[in-house]
Amino acid sequence: MTNYVSRFFVTGLMLSVLAACTTSPYQPSQPPVDDRSNLPPQQPTPETHAYPPVEEAIPGQSIPSHQAPPPQAQLPQKQNPAVIALLDRAEQARVSGDLRSAQNNLQRAQRIAPRDPKVYYSLAQTHMSLEDYDLAEQVALKGVSLSSGNQVLLKRFWQLITEIRLRAGDVSGAEVAKLRAQKY
Repeated sequence: MTNYVSRFFVTGLMLSVLAACTTSPYQPSQPPVDDRSNLPPQQPTPETHAYPPVEEAIPGQSIPSHQAPPPQAQLPQKQNPAVIALLDRAEQARVSGDLRSAQNNLQRAQRIAPRDPKVYYSLAQTHMSLEDYDLAEQVALKGVSLSSGNQVLLKRFWQLITEIRLRAGDVSGAEVAKLRAQKY
């Protein structure tokens, strides 16, 4: 029995020694806290809104109807580098004849930049090359709506729509699109 107790005691002692040698579990360090108690509080800047002047009606006088201002030319926006890369890849795929790959790259670019008319132009060209004329025209018309104010892009889109309609066999529709392109 003493032998059994001594073995139990030695085993317990060994486990205690081993447990004392272990380290505590890893705890990630907290990010340092910046002491900003001495900084002056920042006052929020008041927002200014430009509202059109309010015209009061004079009794017996008709109120002139306002016409919508002509669309202003949009400033060129800087393109996302990912979109530029996808447009380049799509162009390379289209030149090499891999139209499905070009279409996939352009659809990815469209998801990244859904308001970029250049993406819609390339996508419409690709759909036209795939002989999906209805979708090509639909995409080109979406590009027209996004190109308002950019005369060069509008002309290119209407020229593309003219070509799409000719390939689809819609001669009268192509004439209408050609006339629209000549306006720009």
